[in-house]
Amino acid sequence: MIENIRAIIFDWGRTIYDKENERLFPETKEVLEYASKKHPLAVVSLAIDDDIEGRFEKMDEYDIRKYFRFALFHISDKDSLFRNAFGNFKFKPEEILVIDDIMRRLQFPIAEGCKTIWIQRGKFANELPNETTGYPTVTVKSLKEATKFF
Repeated sequence: MIENIRAIIFDWGRTIYDKENERLFPETKEVLEYASKKHPLAVVSLAIDDDIEGRFEKMDEYDIRKYFRFALFHISDKDSLFRNAFGNFKFKPEEILVIDDIMRRLQFPIAEGCKTIWIQRGKFANELPNETTGYPTVTVKSLKEATKFF
């Protein structure tokens, strides 16, 4: 269990949404249902393909928007999205858990003092933590495994 969490931020692609198979991961809805009963949730993610509206459509299609207090997408600047999310939650970074599948995308939250869970799977599983990225609070192999920590 990671202590003193007041909110959880999820990445979208390859964290809750399986980009390669164009669907949610099988455990996504169960995890979001569980997490939303314990903490307010948000999505903070890049939309490198510039299809921000498509992300919201997918959230509606899969009926998962209801689990999130807000969702923030940008084509290139995830750090500013994190700053915005911290302000929207009105919590200190130390009180926020960030879950992502790309270690380098956790660099900013780690530097800000967030608790982090790195899902080490898929395309970016070999991009290991280092002194530049910082080190995640916890490393797991699946989203379902992450629920043990919140």
